[in-house]
Amino acid sequence: MKTIGIVASPRKNGNVDTLVQAVLAGAKEAGHETVKYDLNEMKFQGCQACNYCKTHNGTCRLNDDLAPLLKDIAEADAVVFGTPIYFLQPCGQFRLMQDRLFSFLKPDFTVTLKPGKKAVIVTSQGNPDAALFAGAVKGLEQTLTMYGFKPPAVIQMTAGNSPGAVKERQDLLDKAKAAGKAL
Repeated sequence: MKTIGIVASPRKNGNVDTLVQAVLAGAKEAGHETVKYDLNEMKFQGCQACNYCKTHNGTCRLNDDLAPLLKDIAEADAVVFGTPIYFLQPCGQFRLMQDRLFSFLKPDFTVTLKPGKKAVIVTSQGNPDAALFAGAVKGLEQTLTMYGFKPPAVIQMTAGNSPGAVKERQDLLDKAKAAGKAL
C-alpha cells in the first residue's frame, strides 16, 4: 500500500509538518510505502483553466513540480492532506495544489480517481477556538468526499502559533500516528 503526505505549511518541521510526519510514521509501521511532498519547496502554478486535462486523459498540461504529486495521488491508496489555516481557509500553497485536482474530473464531473481511497486531514491554526475554523475543515472533507475518498480522519491543532507547539501535544501526536496505522 502507498500513502503520500502533502505538507502545505511554509514552516519546515512546524506543527503541520510534524503531524503529517507522525501520520506517515504510523502508516510506515503498518507496512505502507510512504512519500512526503513539501509544497512550499516546490515550483508550481495553479490551474490555468485551459481544460487540456479534459481531452488528455486527466493529464495536466503544466509540467511542473506538481506533476509527480498528481500522479502519486492517482496511484496512492491513502493521502494525508496537511495545511495551516490562514484567514478561515487552507493556506495559499494548499489552495493552488487543490485547484489542480480539477484534472481528476471528467467533463461531466465524474471523478477519474479510484473510489475508496483513505485520507487524513491535518490542520493547525493559531486561534484556540476550533469551531472558528471548522468551515475550512468541512470544506476539505466535502472536497475529498466529492473525489471519492472515504470520510477522512481529521487531526485539528488549535493554539498552534509557535512552530513547535505540537511537540507539547502528545495527544495529537498519538492521534496522528494512530490515524496512519489505520490507513
